[in-house]
Amino acid sequence: MKNTLLMIAAVSITLPMVPSAWAAGDQIDMSVVKALAQRPVDEILTNSSVSKVAIDTYWKELRGRNRPMIVFFYVNHDPSSQRLATLVQYVAREYSRRIDFRCVKVSENGPPSKDFAKRLEAQFGLDSTPGILFYDNSKQGLVLEQEAYIDADYKEFRTPQMFLWKTYYSEAKKALAKLLAD
Repeated sequence: MKNTLLMIAAVSITLPMVPSAWAAGDQIDMSVVKALAQRPVDEILTNSSVSKVAIDTYWKELRGRNRPMIVFFYVNHDPSSQRLATLVQYVAREYSRRIDFRCVKVSENGPPSKDFAKRLEAQFGLDSTPGILFYDNSKQGLVLEQEAYIDADYKEFRTPQMFLWKTYYSEAKKALAKLLAD
């Protein structure tokens, strides 16, 4: 009970601080990021520009877009997913006017089953969880409209450790700027 009260207090203190951390641009308060990364991914992405998408509507949503899309696959209670979710949230805040951000929960706790992981790899080209897929092929009008699979233009499976978080954030912004400029 005491731990639950401490968690509730930490969330109620941390979440209001997130917008002020964003306002500072690259002057991000890492204590806010670290506290946020302790929360389940669903909570980290609450009230962000990252929308959930179900696996059964994934391709329809991907084909229906008119701009680039980033899709974040995650496990809700997983330290790697939680750290990456903080990065996705901050990047989405900065790029949501130019890129659609979506997320897919593959498991509540622990890695997906081997069968489900194989399905994710076959269906989406997802090698591991957490993972991020970037689709920029909207410029070609998605000529693969009748295909069951559209290959992502870019895949990322690395997860930042907290001491490298700002470096990942900076590099993610540089990579997106380059991808969007092409």
